[in-house]
Amino acid sequence: MNGACGTKKYGADKIVLLGLFTVALLTAHFIITSRSAVVLSEPMELDYTGLSVSMPAGNGWQSETRWKYQKNAFILSSFFDSGAGSITALARCRYLLAATRTAPDMLFEEKASAIGGVIAKAGQIRTGKAGYRFAEGLQNGVSLTIDWVHIKKPEILFDTFFGTVQLPNSRQLNIEVYQAMGDTSLAKQAFERIAESLKFKDNQLLEAGSEIIAEIKSKGINSFLDTPVKEPQNWLPSDNQSREDFFLVRDAKGNTIGFTMDILIDSAPEVQLNIQGVSLLYIRGRYAREQATFFQSRNNLDEFAWKSEVSSSAGKSSTEVVLDKAGVMTVRKYGVRTEEKNYQLSPAAIPDVFGEFTFSRMLDSDQKKILLDVIKADGRILPTLVSRIEVKDPVVAEEDPILRFFIKTGIREEIAYVLRVEPLDGWGFFEQVYLDGQKRVLIRLLQQKGIYTLEHTSIENILRQFPERADYILQKNKMLEQNQLWENSE
Repeated sequence: MNGACGTKKYGADKIVLLGLFTVALLTAHFIITSRSAVVLSEPMELDYTGLSVSMPAGNGWQSETRWKYQKNAFILSSFFDSGAGSITALARCRYLLAATRTAPDMLFEEKASAIGGVIAKAGQIRTGKAGYRFAEGLQNGVSLTIDWVHIKKPEILFDTFFGTVQLPNSRQLNIEVYQAMGDTSLAKQAFERIAESLKFKDNQLLEAGSEIIAEIKSKGINSFLDTPVKEPQNWLPSDNQSREDFFLVRDAKGNTIGFTMDILIDSAPEVQLNIQGVSLLYIRGRYAREQATFFQSRNNLDEFAWKSEVSSSAGKSSTEVVLDKAGVMTVRKYGVRTEEKNYQLSPAAIPDVFGEFTFSRMLDSDQKKILLDVIKADGRILPTLVSRIEVKDPVVAEEDPILRFFIKTGIREEIAYVLRVEPLDGWGFFEQVYLDGQKRVLIRLLQQKGIYTLEHTSIENILRQFPERADYILQKNKMLEQNQLWENSE
């Protein structure tokens, strides 16, 4: 009797234990499944691009909250922590500002070679295809194609999903998901979810900027040069046009800390790159810095060559920037080692030495706001928003320190136009440009890590305040001739 009862009790315990084990398995499966499920963030828009995307966030994923500007691209990343304090997966979107026109299959081969992997599978996703939620982002008739590839490195259990999307105006979006020592399904799911979230529409401000640049190229740079050359050399005809601008640089306290010098000349017509230019930025004091640049281009800007040399407390560096007939810009940086990169410029791209010409063409148009790709002497491409401010607004005049100064001194009428210039690199810096009735720049107010003003002045004033650089300034014609010789040696 007791034996029978013991047997029944043992059987009941086994059932209970089996039930508990089953519940534990189901709970563990639920935890693993819920942790491996890819949950996306809210859409993160890249300002003034028409592009937004969502990234993996939660369930082990940690996503950045904003796009970051880096090396002529904007990057958005998310990391997966397996729980042991180590990152086992990475998802990243890279918005390239000036991507070279490389066929997807070549791009995939380069990617596989770079990581030492092999292509396991390739495919294509088209926006508008039924079943893909990111087709909801299709606007203004824009149709996008994502070419993608799965690259494996079996010996170390490393998987890469890489997709690329060609966008208008030389833009390109790359979607990259990497996973190490784990199930391929996590990387695959993350890649697909990111692709599904992609939304894009035409960038009208960039189109407006492209129109302004097209007008400048059509007119020719020499049409903006309105002063006969004062001291022609034997290589430069006396009737050629030039433009010289000198600005004093002041800090927030009004102390003069430096100057800038910009000279452009339309040289002899038989010279291949007939637009010749030299620039000098000189800052003295605690943060001493000097940058000299030599510039040459065709009259329509289809080709140019640009060389800059910088000296500061951090040392010396130099950069060469060359644009060829195919619209490919090559940037070479010289230092401990030489770096070289190529970029395919958009129609809205222009070197910053022609900033004032851009302003005048915008003011002649009906555009109130445009987006430009401003090329810096060090090879950076900065998307820059230029907005027109109505100076007739009394509120604007009351809040603007520069306008208050001009009103106080009784020469308010000299300022006819005000533009706000905002580089979109995430630093929050901006510049306000004040122009006269002839659309020549009078003052530039720079809001950077501090507040600086650049005030238009004469060469005589520069020489008085900076006698230590007098020899260099007075040799500007020799600098231009040196620039000419540099062009002929290329």
